[in-house]
Amino acid sequence: MATGGPGYGNDMRKQRLGRRGEVRNGGVPTRTVLDRSVAFLAEGYTFFVRRFQRWNTDTFETRLFGRRALCMRGREAARLFYDGSKVRQARMVPRPIRRTLFGEGAVHLLDGEEHRHRKAMFLSVTADPAALAALSEIAAERWQAAAGRWEESGRVVLFDQAVVTLGETAFTWAGIPIKPAKAASRARDLARIVDGFGSFGPRQLRARLARLRAEPWARRLVREVRAGRLNPPVGSPLQVVASHRDLDGEPLDVRTAAVELLNIVRPTVAVAWFVTFAALALHDHPEWRARLAEGKEDLLEAFAHEVRRLYPFAPALGDRARRDFHWRGRRVRRRRMVVLDVYGTCHDPALWRDPHRFDPDRFAGREPDPFAFVPQGGGDPATGHRCAGERVAVELLKAATRMLTRLHYDVPAQDLRYPLTRMPTAPRSGFIMANVRTTAPTHRPEAAMGTHRSWSRSSAPG
Repeated sequence: MATGGPGYGNDMRKQRLGRRGEVRNGGVPTRTVLDRSVAFLAEGYTFFVRRFQRWNTDTFETRLFGRRALCMRGREAARLFYDGSKVRQARMVPRPIRRTLFGEGAVHLLDGEEHRHRKAMFLSVTADPAALAALSEIAAERWQAAAGRWEESGRVVLFDQAVVTLGETAFTWAGIPIKPAKAASRARDLARIVDGFGSFGPRQLRARLARLRAEPWARRLVREVRAGRLNPPVGSPLQVVASHRDLDGEPLDVRTAAVELLNIVRPTVAVAWFVTFAALALHDHPEWRARLAEGKEDLLEAFAHEVRRLYPFAPALGDRARRDFHWRGRRVRRRRMVVLDVYGTCHDPALWRDPHRFDPDRFAGREPDPFAFVPQGGGDPATGHRCAGERVAVELLKAATRMLTRLHYDVPAQDLRYPLTRMPTAPRSGFIMANVRTTAPTHRPEAAMGTHRSWSRSSAPG
């Protein structure tokens, strides 16, 4: 990664710029010279954390994607970020990533009343207790069927299997008729869309091609429902999206409806990343396998929360200042980029005791703080931009964890490290399982233990 010279300012004694162009704690420059977008993509989840640690601050300024940016972490930073009077509530995403991950016209890019109205459509299926119960039941059946197939295989890669199983679950729950062979292909495309969000290279190209295949398929589904040739169950995601009317009272145009349908099933498949990390957590902390085998719902919930807190997925969120305001001695001008470090907030030592230690008990008997626990956004999902599918992710992760604790399998030697320079990241091997059994074997060979220390520990940023 190339480095640049010092930043410039009217008074270098007051405006202490970092040697790579960012603003250190305590100074506000007239301009920040270097754009750090390439560094962000190269350093991944550690980009913000390294600078917070280097300058002993929770706030600094830099330039990202061509804009001056205020970067911050922590509970109060999350409160500011989700304060709609100061920061716009339409996610600011580079165009290539926006078009690939969310799709044009997606709810993520709306603001104000238009966003709340569209968000209510999502919440009607992703936060409804009956819909979530149906989803959990479908997931349990799909995982059980998958485990039966795994018994016949010598070894399986859990991540790959999770993508397919969650895809089958998502399509069934959404009311989408699809043949099993085609479901696997569609699910892999949805996973490719997710996998491309943190890259402008080949992964981004694969993600774009996957979206070009997925959107026409989703548009056909919407047209079939509206023409009466396809009748998904009432209240299913496909039926709800196809019949939704926006603020003007008109149905969503077919393209936007297709985008929003994908924005329900795509995040469902994306839970494969969390499922793989859940398996890694059970492997690294076998005492939790025994505790979770008791089937207590509160323990499963706490375990799911800790997996989402500790293991990285979304690196950061960005938007623009709605108006001029001051934040910790800095003047933030209208339209300035404001960035919340999601990974840094979930690992902030000011919020979490021993933040890099896996400890589900930190969530036992209590609801997570909505502005400290932000793996899928902060605040209230009903009124803000916190992920509408968060409960879907939790229920699917719980269903997968139940399955994992009831299986017997060996973990052969493999590379289970997850590089924090890759977004999204996952164990390099995908978590290989061998000799899978749904019942306890009479003789179980000693499992070879692979390398399983995460890079967040062995190469902590500093």
